[in-house]
Amino acid sequence: MRKVVAAGLLLLALALGVGGGYAAGDYLDRPTAAGTAAPLGEVSPSPTPSPSEPSLPVKTPVPSNVEPLNTGLEYTTHSVTVTPKGAAPVRLAVETPQGWRLAPRDPERPAEFKYLDKLRERGVRVEAVEPAVRTPADELAKLVVDLKKSVPAEDGLRIISQTSDEQILGDDGRPRSVATLIYTYIPGETLRYVVVRWIAVNDNPFATIEMSITGLPQDATGLDEVLLHATQSARVVG
Repeated sequence: MRKVVAAGLLLLALALGVGGGYAAGDYLDRPTAAGTAAPLGEVSPSPTPSPSEPSLPVKTPVPSNVEPLNTGLEYTTHSVTVTPKGAAPVRLAVETPQGWRLAPRDPERPAEFKYLDKLRERGVRVEAVEPAVRTPADELAKLVVDLKKSVPAEDGLRIISQTSDEQILGDDGRPRSVATLIYTYIPGETLRYVVVRWIAVNDNPFATIEMSITGLPQDATGLDEVLLHATQSARVVG
């Protein structure tokens, strides 16, 4: 059976609207020439400062005046064909809030797609990867290490929570084992709020789905709702 890793909101997915970077599976935003962030860009490890290069102070984030993301949203199911490296194309389905739009596909990253809100401040990124070789808990532990290595100290990475042993009922009526990492960081001027989740479906012990959701700190409650819908609905179709 094809194994899928889905990722997205954003966005270490995706700090849609500010600059930044994302490591090990695209968990950070990266800046574009225009000064806004391209969602879920990949990050290279940061160089270790030499003794003559003192670390920069942690940034002071600029407050955002964007209204918090509402809860009680309406959702739409989308299905998109992606091509994991070295594997046949697969079609992934996931629910996202109505009005969020498919971002332009990156030809260099054919295994993923992203849905962004109209402000490009929040998003869901989904990626298919084969094979699945780590449990959700192992994927979480690996990302924590990668983030600490790759996020510059001045970006103020802060791990908010780590949960490795949760179960969530999918919309197919079957329980899904998940691991969830929540963190904040300052890739540009604004503090970003990132949730990454790994899911094992169909009684598979390994993480077959990975998703990331990102936005602003004031969006936390709304992003929790988006995450739940995405977690319950993400699947391989066809």
